[in-house]
Amino acid sequence: RYPMVTWVHGGPASNYSARYYALGQRAQLLAAKGIMVFLPNPRGSVGFGTALTESNVGDMGGMDWQDILTGINHLIDQGLADDDRLGLAGWSYGGFMTAWGLTQTNRFKAAMVGAAITNWLSFHGTSNLAAWDAIANGDSPYNRGGTYDKFSPMNFVARVNTPTLILHGEADPYVPVSQGYEYYRALKDRDVPVEMVVYPRERHGISEKAHYFDMNRRVVEWFVKHLMKDE
Repeated sequence: RYPMVTWVHGGPASNYSARYYALGQRAQLLAAKGIMVFLPNPRGSVGFGTALTESNVGDMGGMDWQDILTGINHLIDQGLADDDRLGLAGWSYGGFMTAWGLTQTNRFKAAMVGAAITNWLSFHGTSNLAAWDAIANGDSPYNRGGTYDKFSPMNFVARVNTPTLILHGEADPYVPVSQGYEYYRALKDRDVPVEMVVYPRERHGISEKAHYFDMNRRVVEWFVKHLMKDE
């Protein structure tokens, strides 16, 4: 059995295909350290028909999260993944799913939350994607008790105990860096092991070579530290 990092893709209308992920999702860098990487395509992904892609509208963090857990459990049942050494990571929508997933279970030993939506209401007020989130949530951001509240990680952040690395671009117009700061402050206030790195000048994707190398190094070291420490 191997320690395993589940890396959730962004979008959510995107997918993983059968190809070699050299640097994307740090898959080969983690594998080189003896950590298996699981790349799931939960509902909301593309490539399996329009119905599946649209099936998480108004339910982002609902059944798509259950799909991811089903895949993790299947790999454990197959004898491949070590249930005591699981990690969770993602960027953009994958970062949201990571921040959300940590509020739903404490089974993960470490996490990386990248460019993540952590509070749907404040995201709506600060992002340049305000039209998108209203459609994707199938609700009004001003409807208290609706999907904006139901699926905001910040509303359940008191449940999080997982050591978490938060990465974000300083100039991200899609998911403003304030989203990362909200999550960081909440974990810090509760003495949850947390680190946050903000890359200057970077937007939603990290593009400067020095920053990209730094991000790769930090992610790998974070998961090696928390998933391989008994070896």
